[in-house]
Amino acid sequence: MRYLISIMLLISVGAPNVQPVQTQKTLLAIFPHPDDESAIAEVLIKYREMGYKVQLIIATDGKDGTRVTKIPAGDSLGNLRKDETRCAAKIMGIEEPIFVGIDRLDTRIGVGKFFGEYKRFLTELKKLIPQINPDLIISFGPDGDTHHSEHSVCSGAVTETLLAEGWVEKYPLYFVAWTKKQGEAFDLSYVHAKYMNVQIAYTQAQEDKALSIMPCYRTQYLPDELKEDRDKKLADTTNVIHFRKFVVAVGLKNDFN
Repeated sequence: MRYLISIMLLISVGAPNVQPVQTQKTLLAIFPHPDDESAIAEVLIKYREMGYKVQLIIATDGKDGTRVTKIPAGDSLGNLRKDETRCAAKIMGIEEPIFVGIDRLDTRIGVGKFFGEYKRFLTELKKLIPQINPDLIISFGPDGDTHHSEHSVCSGAVTETLLAEGWVEKYPLYFVAWTKKQGEAFDLSYVHAKYMNVQIAYTQAQEDKALSIMPCYRTQYLPDELKEDRDKKLADTTNVIHFRKFVVAVGLKNDFN
């Protein structure tokens, strides 16, 4: 009888406000510039379609990216480039990008200022990664994808953060790893096949969607460049992107053996 009364009281008063367990997984991609996400758009699209929350962190606004645009370097160009990544994210169906607002990740701004901006980026990563709590992180490897100095520095900052905070196992990190064939075709850095330990296959529909984001980057690519890259991508029917998982051996030894 007492048990029945207790159950009735619980129903009438209301059960404790128990929050449901979050079961959606999260993929976090960390890149230095707006448009870098296009390098692995097929993977971002695939994992979003699989039900993942897909979040971008972009370190800088790319305000100095004047290679193909007449818009001068500065905040106006940076704002346009952020909008270009927002355009791409919307097409891919992923989350609103997080722009950290780092000035640059190289010494073109002066050695002292670079050190300050790099430390600020580390501070932001230490704050944002636990907030997002990803199941995996993707970034460029130490080669920087195209040997771009800011790409390599961004990779180093992500890696340094995980090592410094003891997060290597908690937040698995995967470096983009192009094959030699891909590297030669698109003028990219590449990784020896024996070091690639993950491959992600994608469908033709996912590749088509990935290609559809490219016109968003109107300040960064000429129409002829977009057509040439599109033709090369479509000619590669393997539809696979490789990654290299960052792994650290644990356990103290007294020598290098």
